[in-house]
This record gives sequence, C-alpha cells and structure tokens, in this order.
Amino acid sequence: MEVRQKKQLIIGVIFILLLAAAGYGFIDRFFIIEATCSDGIQNGKEEGIDCGTLACGFVCQEPVKPLQVSEEKLFRIGPGNYDFVAKLVNPNSSYGASEIAFSIGLAGLGTRPGATYILPGQTKYVVHASLRTEGEVSSADLRVNSVQWEKLDMPAGEVELVNRRSSFVVSANESAFEGAIFNDSNYDFDSVDVSIVLFDASNSIVGVNHTVIRTLLSNTERSFRVVWPFALDGVVRTEVQATTNLFQNSNFIRSYGTQERFQEFY
Repeated sequence: MEVRQKKQLIIGVIFILLLAAAGYGFIDRFFIIEATCSDGIQNGKEEGIDCGTLACGFVCQEPVKPLQVSEEKLFRIGPGNYDFVAKLVNPNSSYGASEIAFSIGLAGLGTRPGATYILPGQTKYVVHASLRTEGEVSSADLRVNSVQWEKLDMPAGEVELVNRRSSFVVSANESAFEGAIFNDSNYDFDSVDVSIVLFDASNSIVGVNHTVIRTLLSNTERSFRVVWPFALDGVVRTEVQATTNLFQNSNFIRSYGTQERFQEFY
C-alpha cells in the first residue's frame, strides 16, 4: 500500500471515530431518558429501579430475599388438641417484617390462620400452642401468605431480652417451665412474646409452649410460668426465645404523656 493511501486510510478512520463520538453525544443528550428516581422504572443512569449513586445519590439495596421455613413439627397434647412449631429464618440484614400473615396447614383438616413479625437477620420459632381440631392430624406445615417488609437499621445489641433463669420440672400429672425475662434496653415494652422449646438428647424438639409478658419496663425483670398437662420425659435442653415487635409504635409504652418511638431506626 502506498504512503498516500495509508494516510487516507488513517484520516478516514479518525473521521469515523470523531463522527461516532459526536453522534453518541447527540444521542446521549437528546434521546436517552434522564433518571427520575421516583417512577418505579429503571431508566437513565439508574443502577436499579429508582436508585444508584450517580443517578439518584444513594446506593441500590440488595433485593429482599424470601423467608425460609424449616423444622415444622406437630405435637399431640390431647384428643383433637395439638401444639405446633416452625422455625422462621429472615436472611435479610436490613429488612424485617412488621407483619407476616401465615396459615398452618393441617393434613386433611384445612388450615388455621396466624400472624407474626420478624426482625432483620432473625431466626425465630413460631409457636402455636393448643391448636384444636375436629379430628386426628398426622402432620402440619406453615405457609407464608403475605409479608409486609420494612427497613430497620438497628444497631446490634440495642434491644436485648434475656432469660435469666430456667427451671423445668416434671411430675406425674404435668410438666412446668419457669423463667424470668430481663429487658436490657432503654425502652419500655407493652408486650413481649416468649416461646419455650424443649429438646431431647438427639437435639430433636419434643415440646413447645408460648406465653406473653405484658408491660416489661426498661432494666427490669418479669417472671413467667408455662404448664403442660402431662409428663414430658426425656427433656435434656431448653431454649427460651423472647421477642418484641419493634415495628409497632404502640408497643412502646407512653412516658410522661408522650409516645416513645424507635424513630432513629425507621
């Protein structure tokens, strides 16, 4: 190829590159839709739906992962009377659920509705005590129907409900568990849910119960007692889980005429 032809080829390539750059700038300026950050659609330079550091000024959050259900178990405590437990796992570190609507499916005998809540990253026992049926049930399962997700940036250890003592006693006619929940936080709670789970030597769940403590003030302790109307043998380990709904403003007791709120975490 002659020198002249090489120069012409180089000049042509440069011209095409300049033309393409000018065309891209024109398209970018006049035809690309600008980010709106509020229309529920990913557009412009948004990195996700209505989010992105450059387009909207904040980082996109990870997609909310579904709740996981495991260790479902049904216990017969009398004719047509059952206790049920399931382990509910929230894999999201920033999002909790202020309300979870679920149903307990009873093999051949329909369903029973229920509701609960869960905090970010929490593993929670869902206990339904004294579930009455019109017949015998062989198995049951928990089905999550709807979840109301809410973001809760809560520092670890800000709210801690601790069981300070445990006593499990079995007699000929009943089994009883006694404990005491300590509110190691600066907040007064109207309601605290307490679930008791009993394990045997193989670490299998052999019994459950549930109670509610009303009015648990900051840095105070409240005792509780639950009873099974029969002897529960083979229990080698007990687990107490105390939880409270941090999404519900009415759960924070009024102090000096004003409603306490968990405002810094909303």
